[in-house]
Amino acid sequence: MTATPLLNLHAIWLTTPDTDSAVPIFPPAYDIHRVDLKYPPELGHGWIEQLTLGEGVSILRAIHVFRTEVPGRLVKVGEFTSNFPTNVFCAQLVNKGTACHREFYPHAELIYKPGYDFFRHADRLHTIPSIETVAAPCEMTALTVSDAMLAEMIGPDFCEMLITGLGLAKPPAVVVAPIPLHVSAALRAAFSDTLVGPLKRLYAQSKILEYLCTLTAHICHGTQPVLRDGRKRKIVQELHEYLTKLEGKLPSLDELTKRCGLSARWLNEAFAKEYGQTIYSFISDRRLKEAHTALITGEIPIKTISSRLGYSHVNHFTTAFKRKFGCTPGSVRHQRPLNGTIQI
Repeated sequence: MTATPLLNLHAIWLTTPDTDSAVPIFPPAYDIHRVDLKYPPELGHGWIEQLTLGEGVSILRAIHVFRTEVPGRLVKVGEFTSNFPTNVFCAQLVNKGTACHREFYPHAELIYKPGYDFFRHADRLHTIPSIETVAAPCEMTALTVSDAMLAEMIGPDFCEMLITGLGLAKPPAVVVAPIPLHVSAALRAAFSDTLVGPLKRLYAQSKILEYLCTLTAHICHGTQPVLRDGRKRKIVQELHEYLTKLEGKLPSLDELTKRCGLSARWLNEAFAKEYGQTIYSFISDRRLKEAHTALITGEIPIKTISSRLGYSHVNHFTTAFKRKFGCTPGSVRHQRPLNGTIQI
């Protein structure tokens, strides 16, 4: 049994200069359908597939595989239009690189990337998306749900709270919002590459419900996820690895909590339990050790070192350095041995 796709896209392919009129991407009634993106061979290849999950719910996935010789470009894929029978809620995200949207309904220029997702609330769309040519395959996933179906799935009250919380209460509206990766993980996984037929649909439906539940909790309540101990430890270990490998200016605690999608208090307590010191202490120690290494191995001015490591004033850097090592940055540099090593 097939259902009418909610997202009945038409496209003018901008990667092929001989295309001058909008053509329908999907037939009017399909359970699942796939079409190739119109990329020239020297650029790469890709495809779009849509899975219709019933009246009022569709998901779409676009895969972009660019040649390794063309990284860092911004490619306009096409000009896409679609009319919906009613207002719909759309969530769209990418797993790699950056996507840019030129929106005509309403007019807006929006950029999104992993951790920052695109949302729409409108009765039609008219957009020109551009995709960054990254080395790894770029995957875009989009969920489209009618207002009526969204209210049925999560309840009218939560539906209103979600749309209002995202700033979409007055359609047509589009917005990019910071969404932690753990919140959008279920939607990214909604397309199964191993299941077929009814099981593929059932799997997608379960992932969409999981995503809507997690997104609603995040937007409406700022609720932290209930995580098993193993998952908590993995998040903290991934954060520690990220901080250890990070070069240059280290991020603030606020930036890290946004990256992980968890509260500062939760993250701090879990990090201290695992590594014996708070995130701030770890960042401060690492920052000062980087400064000490720079002082004994190079000629970078102290003021420049201070600025690169995120200190707002060189005096703050000097105070912290002296508290850590018992001497000033200047004395370390002046007493540096000829062989470039010093004992601390």
